[in-house]
Amino acid sequence: MPPPPPLATIADLQARTEIKLSPEQETRATVLLADASARVRQQVPDLLPDPPPDTAPGVICTAVLRALASPPDGNTSETVGGHSRTAAHAGGGLYFTDDELELLRPPVPAPRAAFTIWTV
Repeated sequence: MPPPPPLATIADLQARTEIKLSPEQETRATVLLADASARVRQQVPDLLPDPPPDTAPGVICTAVLRALASPPDGNTSETVGGHSRTAAHAGGGLYFTDDELELLRPPVPAPRAAFTIWTV
């Protein structure tokens, strides 16, 4: 069985950034979109595959843009002369914040009926 399609597309990603992706970045982004979608499906098992929540493309794209901005070689920090740069996430790459994952979880259903407690 083939894997389900990514929850966001290159067009979704490009619409969320002012930077025109190079062909190399598009290739990497395509892989990251598939990886991020797979991680979401694993980390949010309640995610209904059809249709996914409206928040899915935004959450996926945010994580992919974050990954594209991190150094592809996995370095977490670098220093050149007097300038130093540190990645925002020690693991670099692709990850989701708790708030992002919460946007993908289904809402908690409201109670359907009132109840009574009898005391004797």
